[in-house]
Amino acid sequence: MIVYKTFSGQIDLTQDVVAQQNAVRNELATFLNDAQSTQYTIIQVSEVAVPQNDMFSVTVWYEQPDAKVEADYSHDPVGQSADVLSQSLREKHRRDLVKTMVDEHIIRSGSS
Repeated sequence: MIVYKTFSGQIDLTQDVVAQQNAVRNELATFLNDAQSTQYTIIQVSEVAVPQNDMFSVTVWYEQPDAKVEADYSHDPVGQSADVLSQSLREKHRRDLVKTMVDEHIIRSGSS
């Protein structure tokens, strides 16, 4: 899947313009370093300066792996039971989170 991310900043013309542009570029560099470590493929990086708005932006287009399907139920009973257990644990975690949120709401609102 091809996606993009844009980094931008307002440029103050009374300050060092190149330093401000480099700050935006550094944000991009940090992102690219993280993206490279997760096996993204960088396609293109482009910079745009808009003098009328004093804006500077850098956009990176990259390819990321497609999201893995959450549950792959095979015909193997062992595989099915492992998938069902995994899904059950995720649902239990979600129920626990909701229960905690409801308890906190009751405590904060003074309801009993």
